[in-house]
Amino acid sequence: DWTAAPAALITIPMSQARLLFFVALLVGLAAAIAFTKPMHAQATPDAAREEAYRANNIGVAYLEQYNFAEATAAFRRALQADSGLAIARLNLGIALFYGGDPKAARLELEAARTALPGRAEPDYVLGLIARAEDPVDDAMAASGRVRAFDPADAGAAANLGQLHLQQRGYPKAIEVLRAAAAAEPYNATAAYGLATALTPSNDADARAAMDRFQALRASGYAITYSQAYLEQGR
Repeated sequence: DWTAAPAALITIPMSQARLLFFVALLVGLAAAIAFTKPMHAQATPDAAREEAYRANNIGVAYLEQYNFAEATAAFRRALQADSGLAIARLNLGIALFYGGDPKAARLELEAARTALPGRAEPDYVLGLIARAEDPVDDAMAASGRVRAFDPADAGAAANLGQLHLQQRGYPKAIEVLRAAAAAEPYNATAAYGLATALTPSNDADARAAMDRFQALRASGYAITYSQAYLEQGR
């Protein structure tokens, strides 16, 4: 089953308050602990906010180690220190999801979605949960919201395309999977989905699309999504 999900977010205190995406850079535990100074430019955060940042960064480091139990505990400590640190709530939802508790993850992610308007990550993971547990329409709605944030996101398009395939909506599947393949030409997941969507339609491009997938799979540079944390796209 081809899926994609975002990595957790790490807070790196700087002169202006902002949050950076934790994407492909692997930050060690020592580095995560080191970046714990205040982020606000106009006011120094109190000790509770500083502790919340520290605990969140430690939680991200544990996620890198696939230690979801410790990551969950660290994110809970961050929220105990500062319940308003929304990225810690988002990261808690991610840790709970990969730790095998989608019900609890959904609650945290719904709260993070409210607290982080304009961000795609909560809907991204909610879409994965819905795909596994809910009616297809719910999963499609969540994936559609992610694409509304970023129409060029290959992972969201690949997920949505798979959902259309599941419903035998081949024309729509082909449309979004073409978009995914165009956004990431070396994405084997998108290539496979597109070939699978073209085949039942007897499309003239079906054979070439499957050949491209096979070539990508055999190469050493293909992007392939799996269900493991940090192996699932952006």
